[in-house]
Amino acid sequence: MTNSSSLSKLCVDSPGTRVIVSLLYGLFSVAGTVSNLLVIYLIFSFKKLKTTSNAFIFNGCVADLLVCAFWMPQKVILISRSWAANSAFYWMFMEGLLFLWVTVSLFSHSLIALNRYVLITKLPAVYQTIYQKRNTEWMIAMSWVVPIVFLLPWIFEQKLHTPAKCPSQRLLVLVSKEVHLSSSYTAILSAVTILGQTSVLIYCYFKIFRKVQVSVKRVSVLNVQIMPHLPTSCPRKDKRLGVYVLCVCCTFIVSTEPYVWVILWGLARPITEGLQIASWMVFCLLFVVNPFMYTWKNEEFRRSFRSIVRVDFWKDSAVGVETVSRTVSRVEP
Repeated sequence: MTNSSSLSKLCVDSPGTRVIVSLLYGLFSVAGTVSNLLVIYLIFSFKKLKTTSNAFIFNGCVADLLVCAFWMPQKVILISRSWAANSAFYWMFMEGLLFLWVTVSLFSHSLIALNRYVLITKLPAVYQTIYQKRNTEWMIAMSWVVPIVFLLPWIFEQKLHTPAKCPSQRLLVLVSKEVHLSSSYTAILSAVTILGQTSVLIYCYFKIFRKVQVSVKRVSVLNVQIMPHLPTSCPRKDKRLGVYVLCVCCTFIVSTEPYVWVILWGLARPITEGLQIASWMVFCLLFVVNPFMYTWKNEEFRRSFRSIVRVDFWKDSAVGVETVSRTVSRVEP
């Protein structure tokens, strides 16, 4: 995957392949843009959703939106026309941006998992100490700074390998070599990053799963908040929240691990074109489903979404304020 001889064996010159890949990119772009924009809008507009936990979700949705709204559409155009820019600066710029956005998205998964792990398995005082506003802002900022720092050596040493013949070889850089990592440095760095985030998610969600299954508290993983103590053990409904946590973890693993092993295997020997394309497209699906993974079971997100559908947002953007005031009035003598 990192030398011209491998590229020459994997020229993509099939109209059917271009149509299928372009169609998938188009669907992913539309679905991912809409879903990520919706979550960003909800968090930005509703005060009840402006929490520390949702700040990490917001950060991940921003990175996913950049991939779906800006990177995928230009891939559709380039693949459908079997054309690629000849500028070395263009390729380096696009490869660097993609690596940045993908890495930020992956870091956001870990930040969300760590936030839930500390919230559910540690004392409230520990959570409040770690996730102060300043610390949260630094965590989000570092999720952008660290990938940029990792990119600096690659930017200074990047050498673009553009095939002189076979125009479809340029399409390979767009499709089957979707890793967009024309150097071994960025390929290995991406694989290590994904494996690192996978280990963090497995550890955090496994601990959360055990906590939810055996705790006498009614722990709401979906709303990322601890509910009042119950005198009895967790009802069956609450124990199913652990299953949801495992589903989130499994979704991340299934969508990322094939891509990682294709990268690592491709560093040693050529990989078939179909396997490269399939692993990359499955990985791209992660940017589309991310908003659903963390919000579709969250009651606050669902209530906020329903308020928009019912056009209640134009009457009162603070969801539930009227209900709270009524409850207070009933309690007062």
